[in-house]
Amino acid sequence: MRWSLGAGLLAVATFRSTVGAQEAYPSFVISSRIQTQFYAFDNDNLPKSGSTSNFFLRRARIQLNGKIRENISFVIQPSFEGGRATLVRLRDAYIDIRATKAASRTSFTFRMGAEKKPYNRYELSTSNNLPSLERNAGRGLLPIASNNLFEAGGYLATDLGASLILGHQFDSTRRLSVQLGAYNGQGESVHDVNGAKSVGIRGTVDVTRKLGLGVSFFSHDGIVTLSPTQIDSSFRNSGFGLEAQWGQIGAKGLLILADYMRGEAFSATSPTMDGLSLITAFHVRTPRSKALYAVEPAFRFDWADPDTDSPDDASTLISAGINIYLTAKAQLRVMFESQNLQQPGAATISGLRTAWTMNF
Repeated sequence: MRWSLGAGLLAVATFRSTVGAQEAYPSFVISSRIQTQFYAFDNDNLPKSGSTSNFFLRRARIQLNGKIRENISFVIQPSFEGGRATLVRLRDAYIDIRATKAASRTSFTFRMGAEKKPYNRYELSTSNNLPSLERNAGRGLLPIASNNLFEAGGYLATDLGASLILGHQFDSTRRLSVQLGAYNGQGESVHDVNGAKSVGIRGTVDVTRKLGLGVSFFSHDGIVTLSPTQIDSSFRNSGFGLEAQWGQIGAKGLLILADYMRGEAFSATSPTMDGLSLITAFHVRTPRSKALYAVEPAFRFDWADPDTDSPDDASTLISAGINIYLTAKAQLRVMFESQNLQQPGAATISGLRTAWTMNF
């Protein structure tokens, strides 16, 4: 089986290079990423956070990007992740049909399949290179960061559906994009449970070469059990997001990325949730070093409030450390993390998280 898979991937890569030289279709590009992690936290009094220390495979993914013709393309991305009962997940798996020519500054694309819902900039940033190691709290901590809350609320992560994407290229560095999508609302690879659909819209614009802004709105549907004899099949919770980014992830210089989210929780009482995530890093290249490509101090602050009407239930998460780039695509990351709960007398979890990350 391993030899067959390896031979198949080699054949696809060889076929891609052959047809690419002839500028013909179909064409294929294979990419991959592997990320391993280790953490050690003083969380022994909080069993819901997991073990006090752990080695695990965070991501191991193979992605196939293909083009059937100039305006028809697809993406398939399975993910092999340790510690999961099924071991294999299907992340992105969608088909794009572009209604405009490739040379046009304005593009219009129809997409159908499994994709991430159009909400939250850091969630939609590629996991190839995350300066903070995690978007959510991560294993070893309590799953109560802003990303955790809004994923549980149905706003984030992969879902099955279709979307329309309008793009306009102002110049070589600035772009306007609007995406409108409808989804099952049940999450990754799950059939719908009712006739309603979740809908979302996100608009982003590059104000300057370095500054990007965005706004999003998402309305999530689902079934909430109100009592053993009463089921609400028309339940809907809604939220909006604001986002801003200065610089680019992995590029030289300063990066600042901020997401603010506010929305109703996916529950019968629908409390209002708040979430704020701020990531900053400073990427310094080392051109004279043969062993080191770059160093990147990084800092992350995350604030999450599961119920704005309830006092003393928010939490904060701080990550601070350094990313050491051996090459542009291989990094050693070391972060000190501290998770603090607002409740009086609540314990603070702190410790070390480190990772080897690579994409090729």
